[in-house]
Amino acid sequence: MRVVRVLLVDDCPEFRKLLARMLRGLGFEIAASVGSGEEALQVLGSERPDVVILDIAMPGLNGLETAKRIREVDADVKLLVVSLHSTPEYRAAAAAIGVDAYVCKANLVPELPRVLAELCA
Repeated sequence: MRVVRVLLVDDCPEFRKLLARMLRGLGFEIAASVGSGEEALQVLGSERPDVVILDIAMPGLNGLETAKRIREVDADVKLLVVSLHSTPEYRAAAAAIGVDAYVCKANLVPELPRVLAELCA
C-alpha cells in the first residue's frame, strides 16, 4: 500500500506538531509543515503532497485563497480544510473553490481519520 503524503498548512506551530503526530500515527507521511499560504505555494511543487490540510484563518494569504491557488496549479491534490470556523458560509466558500473536505477543529479527533480515509480511498 502506498503511503499518502500530507502538506500541513497552519499558522500555529503547536497545532501543526499535534496534527503531524496524529497523522503519523494513522500511517500518513508528512511531506512538509508550513505556517502560511505563501510557504505552502512555495513547497507544493517540490514536495508533491497527495493531500493538503489547510487552516482558514492565517495572516497574509488565508486558507481559502491558498486553496484556490493550489487548485489552479494542481487539480488532483486533495484539499482538506481544518478550521475553528465552521459556519455554512465558510463551508460553501470552500466547496465553491473545490475543497474536497472540511473538518471543524473541535471535532478533529473523531472526524479527521474518517474524512482522510474517504479522501484517500
